[in-house]
Amino acid sequence: MDSRRKVLQQIGLGTAVATVVVGTAAVGSSLPPAPGGAEASDAGRSSAPPSPQAGAGPWWLLAPLTRGSHVGAGWFVAHLGAVERGASVLTLQHRDGAVGRVHLCHRRGSPRGVAHTELLDLVLMDGGQGDKPTDESLGRVVMGLAAHIRSNELSSQGDLGELARMEPHDERLLAYGPESLT
Repeated sequence: MDSRRKVLQQIGLGTAVATVVVGTAAVGSSLPPAPGGAEASDAGRSSAPPSPQAGAGPWWLLAPLTRGSHVGAGWFVAHLGAVERGASVLTLQHRDGAVGRVHLCHRRGSPRGVAHTELLDLVLMDGGQGDKPTDESLGRVVMGLAAHIRSNELSSQGDLGELARMEPHDERLLAYGPESLT
């Protein structure tokens, strides 16, 4: 019997997901900003797993990470949005207040973005045209998250319906315009 990954690759992510929706999704909500931009240490910081809500982000891709989880170099998970306009937006926040927005998009063909998995591209949306250097610490965190997502993306606990709604980044740019994909 073929692996779940092989089946998804052979028949195309959208088709596979439309016919094989399995499991449940763990979802979350946004993390409120720190009062007055305080630089509290985020080492070991983690909140309880988000409670299930319809339409929230594909938290199962990040499991066991949750809102508030430290992901390295002073960055922590602030929010994971529902799949809209073909992507789920993962918002990372640094203890100094910097914010990084990573769009989780369907990967088709050559990888795009800072990092990728077998099924997804992790595209850092920083307002540039792809010509700005990526902050090194943020780039390393995003690559680490890609490795983490890779281990979860074919989990039998994942909601493949969320993956089916994701689109390749280039198609999103054409359909919605770059100015609307922040």
